[in-house]
Amino acid sequence: MNLKKPSLALLSVAIFSLIAGKSFSQTENFTNLEYSVIASGTDSPLEDLHIVCYNKFFNKDYLSDEFRNKYNLNRKELFQKKMLIQIFRLDTEDKGLDKIELIGIVQDNDNIVVEYNVVNSDTSNDNEPLAPFLILQVPKSKKNVKFVANGIQLGSSNDIFVDN
Repeated sequence: MNLKKPSLALLSVAIFSLIAGKSFSQTENFTNLEYSVIASGTDSPLEDLHIVCYNKFFNKDYLSDEFRNKYNLNRKELFQKKMLIQIFRLDTEDKGLDKIELIGIVQDNDNIVVEYNVVNSDTSNDNEPLAPFLILQVPKSKKNVKFVANGIQLGSSNDIFVDN
């Protein structure tokens, strides 16, 4: 009987080590993804929407001519072997949130993960209605795009819109 208890403990340690090793190796598989910031500001025309844009049609249908012209979003080269990741937020709680601060973009074999924080970078505009946005350009990919905002992974269909 005494042999079974140490064996069970040893087996538990071995299983835990395998699980921990697998989790660690999965995070090692992520690499940084090259990106360019195309536009950012506090005058988002959309509220709380994440968009992966493979072509110009979403921008033409959902963004006003004025907004597209202001941020030069009509350029054809934006989509040549590239896609746009667009984050639109609205400061609904009047916290002075005025900037989307990109933490980074990483990828593995299946996913692209965009991590960011929405922050109050300028307290002088706290009394204004603000709607920060960030538009990024990355290499075109059919990988799943996931968003992590302020440390919380988003992903419901209400949070993400993918335009093919």
